[in-house]
Amino acid sequence: MIKNICFLMAPSESGFQYPEKMSMFHLSLGFGVLSGYLRGKGLETGMFDLNTKLSERFNNQEYKSRFEKFFDIETVFSYLNGEANKEIDEIFSRLLEGIDLDKYDSYGISVGADYSFMQIHSGFMLGKFLENNFGKPVFFGGNNVSLMYIFRDMFFDLWKAVLENFKYIVKGAGERAIWDIISKINDGEDDYAIENVSGLVKMIGNDIIANQEYRPLVLRPDWDGMDLNHFYRHMQETTGNDEKARKANSDNLLQYFKWPGGFPGSPGQMVNKYNKQRGENIRPRIIIPYIFNYNCPFNCAFCTQSDFDRGSVVGGNADQVFNDIVELMNKYNTNYFNFVNNSFNYSAKFVDDFCNKVISEGVKFYWSDCGRFNNLTYERLRIMREAGCVKLTFGLDTASEKMLTLIDKKLDLAQSEQVLKWCHELGIWTDIEVILGMPNEFDEDFADTYKYIERNYKYINYFWVNEYFVVPNSLIGRYPEKYGIRLIKDYKTYRGILQENEKYFRMDEPPLTHNAKLYGFDEIEGRTYNKIVKDNNRRIVELNKLQNNEFAEASKLFNMLSVKELNV
Repeated sequence: MIKNICFLMAPSESGFQYPEKMSMFHLSLGFGVLSGYLRGKGLETGMFDLNTKLSERFNNQEYKSRFEKFFDIETVFSYLNGEANKEIDEIFSRLLEGIDLDKYDSYGISVGADYSFMQIHSGFMLGKFLENNFGKPVFFGGNNVSLMYIFRDMFFDLWKAVLENFKYIVKGAGERAIWDIISKINDGEDDYAIENVSGLVKMIGNDIIANQEYRPLVLRPDWDGMDLNHFYRHMQETTGNDEKARKANSDNLLQYFKWPGGFPGSPGQMVNKYNKQRGENIRPRIIIPYIFNYNCPFNCAFCTQSDFDRGSVVGGNADQVFNDIVELMNKYNTNYFNFVNNSFNYSAKFVDDFCNKVISEGVKFYWSDCGRFNNLTYERLRIMREAGCVKLTFGLDTASEKMLTLIDKKLDLAQSEQVLKWCHELGIWTDIEVILGMPNEFDEDFADTYKYIERNYKYINYFWVNEYFVVPNSLIGRYPEKYGIRLIKDYKTYRGILQENEKYFRMDEPPLTHNAKLYGFDEIEGRTYNKIVKDNNRRIVELNKLQNNEFAEASKLFNMLSVKELNV
């Protein structure tokens, strides 16, 4: 009988970035959602991010070199297939030291969400270690499962090794799938009854098949019992309602919302490192991740959200979302949130109802989210600001009318510029996402994007420059000829990716999105892929010259102050 489950985040390269380049980890929203749902079903849960253990127990060069084994395909496959490996066992034993694994009836392993093959491999190998030593059911999930599935032709050998050894690999929303499987196990049902559970991945002959995923649920996350020390943002104390407290809150918003903080060495990471060392008048707080809408209502051709089986939008109602936020504020003693929706304003009605509820109830909290330009008016932005919005990230993608038409973006550029100006006037910071290198994007198309950013420079807080990569389940990936390209599916190999990852690992660089750039393409009547990459590199350098120098200067300043603080 399964009465509880222990969730474990598989270790990745980020564990070696702490605490010098990464002074704070990102709290797993997935763990919170899974735990919130399963505890509601009466199942006890435990949660451990093994990156925190990695940073504590292996953070030197001698130990780090041992993890190169996770990039060696022969080591990975032999361990999954049952061959003894004392060195791998010792790594897992040390990572898991202090966790009472015996008390749990089952284990859930996240293989991550950030395209890390170290994390994917370590997650499945960890599952093998747990099965060998405890003989209890092991569940696997995480967005990297979806990455592996989307590119399943490239990762066929990995899938084969995994599916020959494990029964419970879930793609997509996992909370109901895990509960279904546990319920069937507890009821004594056999594997045949379990194999049709929604989201379960299986192998039929030589085909890797995933059952239709469950629609996600809007759930209040629950991290009770998880050690949150590595996830705190060390902020200035804001007790009181005087000018000093208001200034401290303003500084907190500037440093943890305005400044980028998600990547190694970013200003948010550096100021957190300095504040943590300084200690005086500093209070650790959680910025709570929370999601209340899934599935984008738009159909941009480059995006995985254009997949035919993505499902319709799932959104929470305003009262439910408001009540969840109040509960989370009270439970975790914070008023800072990072919403991680596809678009906060996917529904104009939701925006109006939610913001007016926050304002009428007089609840004060601060939040950021992604947004779409489409239905934003000055009045709607005004109530969003009054309801605590401090930053919005918009997917501009391109400012070329030709490219917008090609990808079916449904974006009015004039309106988008007006929205940026309104946000600036109202005190909402705006980040924008830009994608370079889409099919048949020529210099004149890039020039349109460059001029857009140049023209709106004072209204844009930060822009994220992304190099386009083909996603097989997007419209472009499914119908490449329609978009004027010919896919190159053997541009990279699984072994080649691992060799590249090992090189980056030795250089102390995180994998980022280059692990998702797995297909190349030639333009049918234009450039070769090598020429496209060359053009992209040139344009990325050119565009990044427009970036606000404030962020690089802040990183340098607080890194210098941290060194000084250590030497005092």
